[in-house]
Amino acid sequence: MLTARHSNKLMKRATITSLFYQAAQIAAMVLTGGAASIGMYYALQYGFYGLELVLDLKLLGVSRDYELEADQLGAQYAWNAGYDPGGFVRFFDKMATKKGYVNGVSWFRTHPPFYQRMVQSEREIMFLQPKPEAITQTSAFEQMKKDLAPVVAKAEKEEMGKPSLLITHEEGCEPAKKLEYRPDQPIEELCSSLPLITQRGSAQK
Repeated sequence: MLTARHSNKLMKRATITSLFYQAAQIAAMVLTGGAASIGMYYALQYGFYGLELVLDLKLLGVSRDYELEADQLGAQYAWNAGYDPGGFVRFFDKMATKKGYVNGVSWFRTHPPFYQRMVQSEREIMFLQPKPEAITQTSAFEQMKKDLAPVVAKAEKEEMGKPSLLITHEEGCEPAKKLEYRPDQPIEELCSSLPLITQRGSAQK
């Protein structure tokens, strides 16, 4: 995000990480006397691979933190502009339930899972003063959706039956009613299944 200078910060961290990795390689070669034997050679190589993996995972963690910060700022900007910031939660819910990706936590992902982004966005919205006149819909947006409908239908028809690595769901989820959670409730409990913000109580009755 431009405001938080995420790209600039990430580039600086990547540069520092690269310099640290190269310095560690030189130090290891000096302290061990180099690859004097085949065993030492493999030990050094595997050690370097492990160090590189750890540093890369560290950068991915920073990237996920930046995404959450961008979500927080985005909700604030929407609120300041007079729009309903709850659209962030509905957007993430639609992405998670319809597409089905980023369902869980992983060190190897650049983005946090959707359930975490939904909960963090909702917590940010709780601190914003409600605006009765907040914009939730416009005629221009409705017209845009109508214009895009045939384009989306055509694209989905063309993609039907083609191989894909994307995990999708056969059936959609119920429309979100509201996000219910306790302040002390672990985030993981909110995503035991993807339709996490539907009213579970009514489904159990």
